[in-house]
Amino acid sequence: MTVLSCLSVVLLFYIVCVRTVLSEKVPAPENVRVISLNMGLVLEWDPPQSTTTNTLFNYTAEMKGWDKYGPVCLSSSSLSCDFTNSVSIFGTYQLRVRAELHGEISDWVETKALAVDLITEISAPHVELRSRKGQTEVDITDPPMKKRNLRDVFSYISYLIRFWKKGETKKEELIREQNRVVLPRLEPLVNYCIEVEILYLNKSSQSSNITCLINTPSNEVESWLIAVVLLVSFLVVLVAVVLIFLAVWYGYRGFRIMFPDADLPEDLKKFLSQRSQSSILSAMQESAPVKEHFCELRILHKEPNSSQDRPIGIQTHKNECCIGANVKQNNEEKSEMIITTTEQKPLLAEMRL
Repeated sequence: MTVLSCLSVVLLFYIVCVRTVLSEKVPAPENVRVISLNMGLVLEWDPPQSTTTNTLFNYTAEMKGWDKYGPVCLSSSSLSCDFTNSVSIFGTYQLRVRAELHGEISDWVETKALAVDLITEISAPHVELRSRKGQTEVDITDPPMKKRNLRDVFSYISYLIRFWKKGETKKEELIREQNRVVLPRLEPLVNYCIEVEILYLNKSSQSSNITCLINTPSNEVESWLIAVVLLVSFLVVLVAVVLIFLAVWYGYRGFRIMFPDADLPEDLKKFLSQRSQSSILSAMQESAPVKEHFCELRILHKEPNSSQDRPIGIQTHKNECCIGANVKQNNEEKSEMIITTTEQKPLLAEMRL
């Protein structure tokens, strides 16, 4: 009886313990959080706090889109579940996870409804620096997205560029939409450092690594030298224009002098056109040239009180006795008389006061 009683007590105690363990609920996962980077979607959690050490739980994670939940990670021992391939970039989703142990399950731990494009974070962009002729250029490359490209997801993005002299705390900022930017107002042969962030949806991405580069010497010409060159060029062009104008003007005038564009009067034109019909002109053109003769004239002056005549002055004048051409008979006779007269002895004329 004593042995039977002891066995009954042990059996009863075992049954009570098993019922107590089975009736105890499996604890739920803790610190459930959503991680979204570059349009990815991952659910992470911590294992439940258990009184039993080294307890291995399995986990099931599900996602609900428009209608109902569907499993994505089923009875997995991992402490995370990647939903990236199951979501779209503009959808709204709700996630949940539970713990499992020896066929028992915990309560679901659900997240709030979320949109991937609104909660996602953007990683740091890639930055390269190049310097040439005193100018430093920043070349920015967007980080790769897990869903499409960055500019396909966000219609408007810009870049916040910070640059400063190495060793100084004062920083200058630029916001540009282009991914290739030339930094302004940089001093030559100075070491500058740059970091870049992407601005989107009133948020900013992770900062890029700080990159430093020594700016090259500048080949920029001084402003006063540019002004002098422009002034000299203007004067040279002005003088050249004036000289060309004067050369053209005087050349034109010389041409007009050498080749005048004079218009003859109508009467003269008519006379020239009818000159072949003039008998006098025809006779003059056909007659032989006439020999010219000259007469010598002497003038003697005698004073009143003088008893003798003496020449006071002698003036010799050779006048042309033009003989007309042998055109008509009257002209020929008249010419013969004049010739006979001139061939006689020179006549002396005395004139007295």
